[in-house]
Amino acid sequence: MVRGPYHDGDPKKIRPGDVSALAREAGQRLVADLDRAEALTAGWSNEKLGLALAGSALDRCLARLASTGCWGRDNQLPSGDFWSAAGARLEQSWLKHRARFKPRGYAGDFEMFERFWRRQCCEHPLGRLLDHYFQSQAAVEAVRTRTEQIAAAAVDHYSASQSDPYRLASVGCGPAIDVALAVEAIPPSQRSRLQITLLDLDEAALDHARGRLAGWLSPRQIVAARENLYRLADRPKSAALLQEADCLICSGLFDYLPDDSAQKLLRSFWTHLAPGGTLIVGNFAPHNPTRAYMEWIGNWYLIYRTADELSHLAAAAGIPPSRFAIGAERLGIDLFVVADRPGRD
Repeated sequence: MVRGPYHDGDPKKIRPGDVSALAREAGQRLVADLDRAEALTAGWSNEKLGLALAGSALDRCLARLASTGCWGRDNQLPSGDFWSAAGARLEQSWLKHRARFKPRGYAGDFEMFERFWRRQCCEHPLGRLLDHYFQSQAAVEAVRTRTEQIAAAAVDHYSASQSDPYRLASVGCGPAIDVALAVEAIPPSQRSRLQITLLDLDEAALDHARGRLAGWLSPRQIVAARENLYRLADRPKSAALLQEADCLICSGLFDYLPDDSAQKLLRSFWTHLAPGGTLIVGNFAPHNPTRAYMEWIGNWYLIYRTADELSHLAAAAGIPPSRFAIGAERLGIDLFVVADRPGRD
């Protein structure tokens, strides 16, 4: 157990059995609050009132759960007790249900990120309000802002580069919204030297990403490969797909990699980067204020790193300190290692 957002007590004073009891109680209280809100809104027909009441109920509930100081996979079992009490209501939300049950086998799949980007909510009366709450979370907004910022950085680098072809690679591309935004921003007359490489574990994500780019690029400009991203650094033939990358993006994968794997993969990225190339690797910071929501409701666990920890990781991966900096998306929740290789003499 470690301290986390919303914590207002000493976690050492709360025994595991007490955490489970508190979680059940928090779930029951949330259901009672939502029952009251449903009555006051005439079956959720008053959406503005419903948003206020449901949001306040969830805020109280999450503060109570966070006060246990039970974080990471330590809360996986007690969150089951919480879900047993409140899950029948919460699963009316498409996003909450998706996060909790992970139908594609992993958290934060490409369809969820598509909905994040479009700010899409489901049609169920309560589910729509709960989806709206999810969409308002800081981590979700950070995903949207990082997507825009990565796209802007890629366009900026492309505009200053003389590389032909210009190789832009995205590892763990998901729906490749950032790549698509970058391509769309580049004038049509200047897109011919683009060569896009997309790597992901999920074949459906690759199909989706390929289709998104098809309106702007020819099929010969897009390489989409299904790869085991967690073992990419150990597979030379797979890693060779990134060879001479001018811009290499990995926005979300490091949130799931332990230090040894992260260091190895970051070293591989740096090795494969072309002279004059740029590398952008994202990782959520531990002060993520959405952590209680993600873990207790979604069983969605990340490996968080501070700016100092990312600096140590980059240095251990062999990137000279003069060649990298630690940045962040505009909310300061999702951090980046941004590294630039020297150009050719």
